[in-house]
Amino acid sequence: MGNIQTMSTSLANQIAAGEVVVRPASCVKELLENSLDAGAKQITVTLREGGIAQIIVQDDGAGMDEEDAQIAFFRHATSKLFHERDLVRIHTLGFRGEALASIAAVSRVTLTTRERGCEYGVCVRVEGGEMSPVEHVGATFGTRIEVADLFYNTPARLKYLRTVQTEQAKSVETVQKAALSRPDVAFTCQTEHHVLFQTPGNGDVRAVLAALYGVGEAKQLLAIEEATPDYRVTGFIGRPTQGRNSKAQAHLFVNGRPVRNVAVHQAVVQGYKNRLMIGKQPVYSIAIAMDPSLVDVNVHPHKAEVRFSEEADVCRCVARAVAKALDGTLLAPTPEGRRPREVSEAQPFALDFRPRQADEGTGRDKMRASGSGPRLAYPSGARPQTATARELDMAYGRPPSGEVGAEALVTGGQGAPSNAPDDRALPEEPYAEARKQNWQLRPIGQALGMYVLADDGESLYIIDQHAAHERILFEEFYKRLSGRQVHAMPLLAPMQLTLTPSVYTRVTEEIDRLSQLGLTIDPFGGYDVVVRTVPDVWEGLDVHALVEETIARIPSAGASTDDFFQTMHDVIATRACKAAVKANWYLSQEELEALCHALTEADDPFHCPHGRPIFLQWTGKQLEKEFKRIV
Repeated sequence: MGNIQTMSTSLANQIAAGEVVVRPASCVKELLENSLDAGAKQITVTLREGGIAQIIVQDDGAGMDEEDAQIAFFRHATSKLFHERDLVRIHTLGFRGEALASIAAVSRVTLTTRERGCEYGVCVRVEGGEMSPVEHVGATFGTRIEVADLFYNTPARLKYLRTVQTEQAKSVETVQKAALSRPDVAFTCQTEHHVLFQTPGNGDVRAVLAALYGVGEAKQLLAIEEATPDYRVTGFIGRPTQGRNSKAQAHLFVNGRPVRNVAVHQAVVQGYKNRLMIGKQPVYSIAIAMDPSLVDVNVHPHKAEVRFSEEADVCRCVARAVAKALDGTLLAPTPEGRRPREVSEAQPFALDFRPRQADEGTGRDKMRASGSGPRLAYPSGARPQTATARELDMAYGRPPSGEVGAEALVTGGQGAPSNAPDDRALPEEPYAEARKQNWQLRPIGQALGMYVLADDGESLYIIDQHAAHERILFEEFYKRLSGRQVHAMPLLAPMQLTLTPSVYTRVTEEIDRLSQLGLTIDPFGGYDVVVRTVPDVWEGLDVHALVEETIARIPSAGASTDDFFQTMHDVIATRACKAAVKANWYLSQEELEALCHALTEADDPFHCPHGRPIFLQWTGKQLEKEFKRIV
């Protein structure tokens, strides 16, 4: 007798289940996909002992007749694919026909379903892959699937499950992702004791985020939208101050499918530029819609990852959407536990729009370093008066700042979902330019040798003097580099470096662009190079370390010029940090004036190059509440 035999159906199903069913959350995911593909508008998920003892998924979808209810448990049984050409245009969440067969191979499954128009429902029971006779039962329209005693017949896999709390958390996270991907479906997730969360199913993504993470958290999120002929990016992103230590609140959906994609996540981070604090991950829920032929969803056993045919185009679209939302929003942080002042994403900074006086000096141009530390010159010229945010709010027909109720979050203020940006008439000036021309900070004094107190006639600001000066210097250095205004500084003794073959190839391919940065590098035989000049903005720093860091950050061949110069970000940030004023450096009134004036002209006055906040803002209304002047 030969050594090669055909596996039994039961054994083959158990092996296949190892790819599809890893833990209770895997079952929840597959069952939810089936419910959504069946057109369900209400789905209830019940978990007992984290889903290990029992998972119940009940929906109001299309249901099945008696024949389909039995065939559904056969391996590779599917109603989604019929021809090979269907694989390149997959519209549904499930399509392989492995879910029910794999789940039934390692658990006890009871399926109760009823088609619309049918007088009775059918019940199918499968235990360890063995199907019992079909029963006719009373049932509501839709489908109810109960998965009990997961891995009861495979104890080796059962012992590798984590604690009940961990498995429940994973299952709940799966339901949350499904709810975010389909805000038009009402989800209820519960245990045998209480309801964990519910979503309204009204199509409002922000309402789902409020149900999952709280109204306060969801209210701060910024709407994003960007479209090209091939892609449409929509969703919500968190403010930089909402950054987390993990990616737990980073959600990506492609054609309604929850997926992971490292390149898209990096594109989101790139869109934040340097606003995120180092070590923090952005909060977002982003949906990408595209032609199904442009994405391959069949590259991962759990369908958790996708492959784009033009990944670079997708990433650029995502980065633009994120950057546009952040660039057009007031990102001033407020003291701990207080919500930022409400400013619409689409509206400019809420101050008046009168031009700056022609003879007014530029504060950042007057900031110079001398002696042991930077000395700041006083900017001359009168400062324009400002209107209050309340006056501008009323002029634009929106509720006064800070008076938007929690109910407006879910209803959009009109009792209907509100995902789209505000399309009301706005001033023609871009947000950043309007802010630069009209935001005026008046320094009050210095506190603790580290903070500058200032106001703008409407709010009180506590400014970190080091972070503020660091941002001002960073933008000066970066604009000089990106504008090719940097000068080469010759080294007294050329620096010789030995590189690896791959790094040597990248360096030699980018010699011309490196020279535009003031970095002159010549080959010196083998894999050695000689560095003859460095950028003049590096004067006084550890040039050797900066050269090595720059070379290590050179992108691979084919990178755009913008990507290439972006690699200098950390190097420039280091230079700015070294040159900026430090703690316990007491500034004169003139220096405080120059610092505040230059900060108002910065492209991003809210975050230092490392992502830390530059100032805290207390609105007049918040102060009045704290001093009990208003109720």
